[in-house]
Amino acid sequence: MVGGCGLSLDWLVFDGDTIRFEIPPTQSITYDNLPLAVEEVYRYYVGRRFDVIKVTGRGPIWLYSAIVHTVAHLAKAVAVYDAINGVYVIVASHNPNYKIGQTLNQQNP
Repeated sequence: MVGGCGLSLDWLVFDGDTIRFEIPPTQSITYDNLPLAVEEVYRYYVGRRFDVIKVTGRGPIWLYSAIVHTVAHLAKAVAVYDAINGVYVIVASHNPNYKIGQTLNQQNP
């Protein structure tokens, strides 16, 4: 539960430089979860330093969009996991060492 408001973010997992959505196929999240998720992500990453923040897991496009936007200025780049090809792809970058569309060698755990 977050802030006593009855909404649970137990599906939002932080693992160092990786944000993982663990939303079971039988569960859905609502738009009400979005501001809380954004706040939690920002709070977790604002004081940490990572070159690339990675996002992975099952989630709606609006969730991915909001989370990528939230962390885009907190790291040099943001990458999302492409499950079909088994790689992370840079989708936002503020550093010439990371190009949009570049893939990372790291595999999803």
